Formats: sequence, C-alpha cells, structure tokens
Amino acid sequence: MNHKKYHEIFKAIGAASVLLMVAACGDSGADKQTEATPPTEAAANPSIDTAVSADHSVGTWGDIVYGSADAPVTVIEYASLTCPHCASFARDIFPKIKAEYIDTGKVKFLYRNFLLNRLDLAASTVARCGDMKQTKKLMSVFFSRQNEWARAEDPQDALASLARRTVNMSRTDFDRCLSNVDMHKNLVAMTSKGADTFKVSGTPSVLVNGVMTENYGFEAVKKAIDAAL
Repeated sequence: MNHKKYHEIFKAIGAASVLLMVAACGDSGADKQTEATPPTEAAANPSIDTAVSADHSVGTWGDIVYGSADAPVTVIEYASLTCPHCASFARDIFPKIKAEYIDTGKVKFLYRNFLLNRLDLAASTVARCGDMKQTKKLMSVFFSRQNEWARAEDPQDALASLARRTVNMSRTDFDRCLSNVDMHKNLVAMTSKGADTFKVSGTPSVLVNGVMTENYGFEAVKKAIDAAL
C-alpha cells in the first residue's frame, strides 16, 4: 500500500460513517508480513501500555491483554483484522503461545491494532466497542471468519451479523460503535505509535520485551521468549 493511499484512508476518519473497502492482503505464511506504509503523524505521549491518554468509561481503548500482569516476559503483537497472515497467527500460532507461555504465567501478551485500510478501521472500532471480554470474543471471531466478512458483497452487513451472533449486538449499537470518531483517533494513534516507537511496517509484527522477532512463526517467537526468560 503506497503512502498516498494510506494518507487518504486516515484522512477519512473524521466522517461519522466509515467508508468500507476490502483489504488487499496476500496469502498467509509464517515468513511473510502484510506490509504497509504507516501514517507520519506521531502519537501523543506514546507509552508501553496505551496509545492515547483519555478517560473513556465504555470500550477497550488500550492494549488487549492476555495473561498475568506479573509475567516476566511481555510479548506485543501488532496486527490487522483484514490481514490473512494475522488471521493465520490468531488461528495457528497464538493458541500455542497461550498454552505454553501465557497460561503458565510466563508471558503477558498484548494485542495492538495496526490499521491497514478503512475496513480494518471499521472492524477494529466495532471490536473495541465493549469491555475486554467482549472485545476478545469479537476479535477472535473476526479473525476466524475473516474470509466471510472481508470478501462479502457488503462487509458492513457481514460484520454486523457476526457481532449480533457473537455478543448479541443490535444493529443500532453496531452503527453507533462504527461511527465512534474518538475510537477512530485512538486506533490511528496506536498505529502511529507502532510505526514510530517500534518501527512496525507490516503485520503481524511480534515483539518480545520490546525487541522485534525474526518473524512471526511459532519457533521464532518461542526462541525469543525462551531467551528472555
């Protein structure tokens, strides 16, 4: 995706309704990433825990957290809901990391959005509309059913249908979530932070204690975690 197209995508977030577009990611593979030219605007006050500083009582605004806060190793994944490589990671690799490291108290895993297009922005905004538990459910379903909604004739309707079946989200609530401009800005800030602070340029990108792994395959991530323990 070239810089001009990426700039146009993020310029459009000021609108109340999000214009959807189908992602143009390639086939999945553990040694590949979906590349993107990140936005140039730096996030305000970037930190390890949250993309923007704001007090919001509804929604999941910062990291999507798995595991114990006291875990000795922190793993961060930057990913896009429209990226097939990220869907492959969620389906095939994350469960192995969870079983071996997260559930055993060795790793705290943080998921962060790295936006690639307007459809990604729409899905990510809806996924983060509720609390952490609801967000995790929607993220999981959106990844597992990615081909269904991302390639649908009307992706917005497909997302709304999945949200209704997964967390009983009404169409009224879906539309309200979709038009949350504050969340749009939050997600853009999160993306900018990933690009500016960690030099993320493709998805998925996985960092272990702040250091980028060789690739996102399980063996590469396992090697980095074991070295950090």
